[in-house]
Amino acid sequence: MKNFFATRVIPALALVKAVAGLAAWLASFRSAPVDIYFPTGLYPFYMLEFGATAALLILGGRADRRAQSLGFFFLTAVTAWTDHPLQAAGALFPPGDPAAALIALLGSVKPGALMAFYLWSFARDFPAPPSSPEIGRRVDVMIAVSATVGAVLFGLNLLLPWLATTALGPFASQFAPMRGKGFYFGIIMPLTTAAAVYLVWRGSVQEPAANRRLRVFLWGVACGLGPLFAEVLLELLPFGYRDWTLVHPRYKLANIYTVSALTLLMTAGTVYATLVHRVLDVRLIARRAVQYALARFSALTLAAVPSLALVLYLYHHRDKSLSELFSGNRVLLLLTAASVGAATLRYRRTLLDAVDRRYFREQYDARQILTMLVERIRAISDSASLASLVAREIDLALHLEGIALLVLEERSGMLIDPRRRTTRLDASSALALLVSNASDPLATDLADPRSPLAYLPEKDRQWLADSGFLLIVPILARDGSLLGFIGLGPKKSGLPFLKEDKQLLHAIASSAAWVLELAQGHSTGHSKGGPRRLPPPDELDDTLPAVPVAELAKECTNCGTLFPSYTVFCANCSRRLELSHVPYVLPGKFRFEKRIGIGGMGVVYRGADLALGRPVAVKTLRRVSPEDAMRLRREARTAAAVSHRHLAPVYGMETWQGTPMLVLELLEGGTLAHRIEKGRMTALEMAELGIAMADALAQLHASDILHRDIKPSNIGFTRDGVPKLMDFGIARATFDLRRDHLLGAVENDEDSFLPATAVWNQSPTSLTLTKQLVGTLSYLSPEAINGDTPTVNFDLWSLAVVLYECLLGRKIFSGGDPKQLMNRIRMGRVPELDQVLPNADEALGEFFRFALHKTLSRRPGSAVEMRQRLEAVRTDLLKRTA
Repeated sequence: MKNFFATRVIPALALVKAVAGLAAWLASFRSAPVDIYFPTGLYPFYMLEFGATAALLILGGRADRRAQSLGFFFLTAVTAWTDHPLQAAGALFPPGDPAAALIALLGSVKPGALMAFYLWSFARDFPAPPSSPEIGRRVDVMIAVSATVGAVLFGLNLLLPWLATTALGPFASQFAPMRGKGFYFGIIMPLTTAAAVYLVWRGSVQEPAANRRLRVFLWGVACGLGPLFAEVLLELLPFGYRDWTLVHPRYKLANIYTVSALTLLMTAGTVYATLVHRVLDVRLIARRAVQYALARFSALTLAAVPSLALVLYLYHHRDKSLSELFSGNRVLLLLTAASVGAATLRYRRTLLDAVDRRYFREQYDARQILTMLVERIRAISDSASLASLVAREIDLALHLEGIALLVLEERSGMLIDPRRRTTRLDASSALALLVSNASDPLATDLADPRSPLAYLPEKDRQWLADSGFLLIVPILARDGSLLGFIGLGPKKSGLPFLKEDKQLLHAIASSAAWVLELAQGHSTGHSKGGPRRLPPPDELDDTLPAVPVAELAKECTNCGTLFPSYTVFCANCSRRLELSHVPYVLPGKFRFEKRIGIGGMGVVYRGADLALGRPVAVKTLRRVSPEDAMRLRREARTAAAVSHRHLAPVYGMETWQGTPMLVLELLEGGTLAHRIEKGRMTALEMAELGIAMADALAQLHASDILHRDIKPSNIGFTRDGVPKLMDFGIARATFDLRRDHLLGAVENDEDSFLPATAVWNQSPTSLTLTKQLVGTLSYLSPEAINGDTPTVNFDLWSLAVVLYECLLGRKIFSGGDPKQLMNRIRMGRVPELDQVLPNADEALGEFFRFALHKTLSRRPGSAVEMRQRLEAVRTDLLKRTA
């Protein structure tokens, strides 16, 4: 109930008051007296500025609770500038007029009382929930205090005017001062200011992992809200500031315009940081959305204005007779208005459909496809055909990353996929029971602690993570029993499922229930041959390929080849096979063929993509929780959106029984680590490799992705020798997961990805877990060792170390205990190139002195700068060899 009040009632009231305030300003600004203290034109400025930002965050950030909280803050803040226009508009009506009473009621509604609550809610979750339980508890207390105070102020402002008209009038008058602007803002503004201060402190001090763009966003919010809050608080303090500004209005106007400019920069920066830097999960195509909104508004206006004009005309001339109303040229005008209004109202749906086709053709087509599917399902007679039809048509309409229809198999009591694209589910499981009790599509957000999914057993939540479903649509019989369900993965566009999508999917499930009831004999009238039963899984569809159940494969410890579970001996070397940690076939996804590498993160296998028929590399990671598996899947999806000639494509992320599996391009030319083992690279080869990797890093950094684990084993080569950087975009997610769980200790294996580990403090005898490292120790920068905020310099240092090793043929930082190694890196003790390679070109030595300087400010500031330096080195080398 509290959540409904905070996310539905208060925002709705704020929206109504904002629209009413803007309309009141339009109606009264010409008659309003000149205000030298606060220009009248600034009221719509603030309303439109904050309102547009709120609309972007609320409508586009439905999948991000942080965006919703910040959007609700901006929306409720709008109402602070609506009271004055409402009062001015109310003065236009005589006392006792219903319009004046309505405006007075709107003035008593104070959604802004919850401003502090929304900003504290945003501060708690941004950029992530507090890592310290103590800080988290304090923030929760502030949220509770803000909510309680806001609710009390909201209630007082709403109830006291009504109480004043009853027998409790004398009692209510005693509390009238509490409704004053000074008292109201005197409580709200300190709470809101405290949330803004905490937000800035949190991003710049408490969260060392916050990137530079996130800090800029936070400081932009502070610079916009700080002066605004300060101006309001100064007016409330009894220090004569308000009296002084009344005497010096020019200074007051200068302050007001300065604050207005800063808030405009803040809201513009918020929009830019959200849409470009993606500090919040907001997805809107702004230009098309605005065009679409204007087109629909124009269509609705065209339909409503003639009829409304006719009604207003009749109302204003209500004292005249019919003969006077329809006399002269007015007859033609009235008939035209009535005809246009009737025609547009009659064909408004056709007009709106035309707008939909023009601006959102894909969504319009999706609606048409799903609507037609409801009817086409009735022609299906068996579950296998039903599953194929539903999966194909829904995927065609919504463009999903995965979809499956699971059907109850009565003899085994299992929910199975006739297309065999996902694993079966026990119909008596807690998840199946939850689905059967859901009459509407069920969102499967494992990260939401308020979701009923959070209380499911580990096995059921792991099944959800493995399937990758974000939405489950139950298929229920007429008696309420579960016949099956439709599981839908995320949309490839990244957009959320719309309300209309869910309504159409519910209709599809109802039609599918009719087919399945007939197939399983649940209908009231059975056919002559008796009730029809769902055939066993092996007989569902003989035309489908035989895909084995996901059972553990057998693996040869000698050659690494994988075989089906029933195989005993290796066909290549005749050795007895051992049980592997991966299945031979992941149904509908890919088949494991051979182990090609092993490291600290897991094992790398060569595999075959069953859907696309291409070879892939499958890198298994360490087992994680279902919630963490979903986070890794989202991180992989972000990385997959980045493409470059020298970046190994990330095809996707799958999970199997809690084991994440990263699907990558298969690089058959081996890794740089294997290349260095065969011998040192020439200076020109090193420069060419460095230019390619720096160019790839420039693309990653432009997409706001840090690699953070650059090393020779993460640089591979195609069959044609093209170098490609691997594993980008996953380091951050893996680090976040390990930071949460605080596992492991320092590792110094070239192929190891460091788990959360301790960092030595300045005292050489103390070891604490106050900071963590991520990456491979030999390639970490001094700043990473010190636990500084990750920046692009982390990757640039690692790449420079790798290039140095290409010339040297061995590691720079190796041997000794981790403490000594970390101290060497922190001090920047890199050997001079001419000492280890006396014949090296001077340009190379100059480059590495620059790229591996112990002082950060004297190193390359970006991957583009490093690439330019390497291009200069290549040019110098080519001149010397010419």
